[in-house]
Amino acid sequence: MLDLSDNQITQIPEAIANLTNLTQLHLSDNKITHIPEAIANLTNLIELNLSENKITQIPEAIANLTNLIELNLSENKITQIPEAIANLTNLTQLILYNNQISQIPEAIANLTNLTQLILYNNQISQIPEAIANLTHLRQLDLSYNQITQIPKAIAKLTNLTQLHLRRNQITEIPEAIENLPKLEKLDLRGNPLPISPEILGSSDDVGSVEDIFNYLPLLRSGEVRPLNEAKLLLIGQGSVGKTSLIERLIHKKYDNNQPQTDGLNVETWNVQVNSKDIRLNVWDFGGQEIYHATHQFFLTKRSLYLLVCNCRTSEEENRIEYWLKLIESFGGESPVIIVSNKKDEQPLDINRKALREKYSNIQAIIETSCQDNIGIDELRTAIFQQVGNLKEVYDLLPLTWFEVKQQLESMPEDFITYNRYIGICHENKIPEEQNQDQLIDLLHRLGLVLNFREHPILKDTNVLKPNWVTEGIYTLLSDEDLKTKHKGIFTLADLTRILNPERYPAKRHDYLIGLMKEFELCFALECHPPQFLIAGLLPKDQPDETELHGETLEFQYHYKVLPESIISRFIVITHEKIHNQIYWRSGVMLQYQENNEIYNIARIKADPEDKKIFITISGRKETRRLFLGILRDVFKRIHKSLPNLEITEWVPVPNHPNHPPLDYQELLGLESMGESTITIGKLKLKLDLRQLLDGYEDIGIRQRKQTGLDVEVSEDSPYNISVNINDHRRSKTFNQHGEGDNFGGDRVTGNKIG
Repeated sequence: MLDLSDNQITQIPEAIANLTNLTQLHLSDNKITHIPEAIANLTNLIELNLSENKITQIPEAIANLTNLIELNLSENKITQIPEAIANLTNLTQLILYNNQISQIPEAIANLTNLTQLILYNNQISQIPEAIANLTHLRQLDLSYNQITQIPKAIAKLTNLTQLHLRRNQITEIPEAIENLPKLEKLDLRGNPLPISPEILGSSDDVGSVEDIFNYLPLLRSGEVRPLNEAKLLLIGQGSVGKTSLIERLIHKKYDNNQPQTDGLNVETWNVQVNSKDIRLNVWDFGGQEIYHATHQFFLTKRSLYLLVCNCRTSEEENRIEYWLKLIESFGGESPVIIVSNKKDEQPLDINRKALREKYSNIQAIIETSCQDNIGIDELRTAIFQQVGNLKEVYDLLPLTWFEVKQQLESMPEDFITYNRYIGICHENKIPEEQNQDQLIDLLHRLGLVLNFREHPILKDTNVLKPNWVTEGIYTLLSDEDLKTKHKGIFTLADLTRILNPERYPAKRHDYLIGLMKEFELCFALECHPPQFLIAGLLPKDQPDETELHGETLEFQYHYKVLPESIISRFIVITHEKIHNQIYWRSGVMLQYQENNEIYNIARIKADPEDKKIFITISGRKETRRLFLGILRDVFKRIHKSLPNLEITEWVPVPNHPNHPPLDYQELLGLESMGESTITIGKLKLKLDLRQLLDGYEDIGIRQRKQTGLDVEVSEDSPYNISVNINDHRRSKTFNQHGEGDNFGGDRVTGNKIG
């Protein structure tokens, strides 16, 4: 084997022709532009890897390499697969992703031993019929191309287990695809198909083949109708005029004494877009800080966002970037219209160009005045245009499914049993259990109903309306006594006092509390009669008893945007470890103990202004590191449920608390490169890298991570360390587009309502 990867090589010497016994040649990650004809002499070659170079052409000489089993030319500038490829009849892996290939040649038919054909991120527009010959193929990846049609010949690939066609231009799925008996993964996300992403899969997780195959015959029946529904969310700081804007847009009214929204208002706006009747579900969020922790459940993808700000206040006071980052985290690529209200008092002063460059989903920036009715027509037009561009508005539902959806939405009850739901399915000719399950899951993910039949605690109350949950939770969060007098602590008697007894009878209180626990909004205190604490309603004042003494271990998280929900969820998740009931809005004291003896105390506090979270641990040196691992695991799980957050990890310079901290991942990278020290010129200091890092993680755990083993410390047990073997370096099955499977089951839910 000859491996000269990552060596800045610019050309392959002609002398390579002399290496006639060579079986493996690896020259990846260089600057090679040309494969010489001399390559033809390497007839014993079974593995050739020239990925990550600047090669523009595969030479005809490749035809001589008839013993080749693996050919990897990914991440080059190749525009064409030559006919000479037909000679490589022993090839099992052909890897050509990230090139500029526009066509798969008919010669591909000769490669009958191929098991993997990886061509994602090219410019291919057609899958040739010749693909039918590749009967041993197990993995076919043509994602991120320009393919418009899946040929019926695909049915011949009876050994196929993975078919990736994400982000193409496919508008129809042929029946032939259902004849693939071994298919385990079918990725059709991001195509202009009239199928809900809840069926095909989210950006994070592809849908199940079973669900997709179950759904396709229902669509082909012809008895379908479009969803014709979208979600419009108004978010922004408090008192910027979101509710007044809705009154102007929908009802063409203005009330100078419009009360501030407490919590959440939802109403329906029936509009005509592209000559179709569309129902907009308009969600108006109270901007007060107390509600921010709940945004993770309601800010959803495939929605239109109006980010409302106030012309009279600055860009920083409107927290425009904070809200744009939240939309990016929870709403994905959803379009955003920035609406600057109260234009009559002052024009909007923001850096429009910089914001648009940074956030490509900003579709318009419109100045309005609800009082003087300025800009409202322009905004209404922009809303209709963006709704018309939301593909999901026109997704098709089987007619029978649509009728069940309508019946559930119009039912007077807030709750029905699951058996009653099954009865409604039977009434609408959906007798199959799989269809019933798939439909309720779809409606749950669309936020039209809620169902937790898999949840051990919540499964008994089956199907309910989301607004029952939202209104109940927000009514509690808005209660003045809970916010001020009780400091976030409530009892069952408080629920009776605060909630409407007709809509929220006492028998439903336990269920509402169960939902709030599921969404990590509250936890039960250890007392009788039972009391519960809503972390987001805790007082802001940090108590006096938070000082730590002696030597400490410190760790920091820095955020581009720090959602308020992170620290409140952390407090809820770790509540069983709280030390002496010390907690406040942005922090908590935790303890680590063994055999009823407290070994360590930790202070975890967030700084919302600086967008940082600080962990400081005192006590026994031998267990400090273990305790930190437990706490980091909790944060890891929370971060995992908040996609697109920009987070960095930092550690202080030992004995120099006033010096800027060090980037933890940078230190790990230096260690993996073989560095033994790190120099800090300002302090004229050289630190022993191994000694520094050993204070945070065991060297064995660090090495496992560097070699592709994921190591995770569970917060449930101080010694429960789970290891996930995930070695991508020599993986023979390509996990495309860098989208690795997520490790471990989430204890942090990330469930959303609506």
